[in-house]
Amino acid sequence: MDSYLAHYAIRHYSQLMTAHERLAHRHLTGAIKATHGRSDTAAQAEAKANKALSKLLSDDPVVLQLAGGGWGLFVERTAQRILTENGERVFLNFCPRCAALARTPTARQCRFCGHDWHATPMPEPLR
Repeated sequence: MDSYLAHYAIRHYSQLMTAHERLAHRHLTGAIKATHGRSDTAAQAEAKANKALSKLLSDDPVVLQLAGGGWGLFVERTAQRILTENGERVFLNFCPRCAALARTPTARQCRFCGHDWHATPMPEPLR
């Protein structure tokens, strides 16, 4: 899966994450903050020593399994699940000219080719 697509799905459709995925996201965010950008298993263990950020970390085995491969793998797996199980609820906003994925679901100008489609009506989002 394309890294940009995976981050797009996580950033704009986080409400479609499961409870364990939300906790894993929080756990990895705490580890990244505590270790200045690292999210591997060693960094997660290291982060537990940081008293201020330790409340973000989890001991739940399911959460630790989801977070086990670090941030990149978590984002890729979670985005793949979101797109597979909820594809009809996810609006992938592609540029009508160059077909690149826009920055947000509501963007109206392509950051790659500069095409502007403000005059074109947006499709209704599915609920």
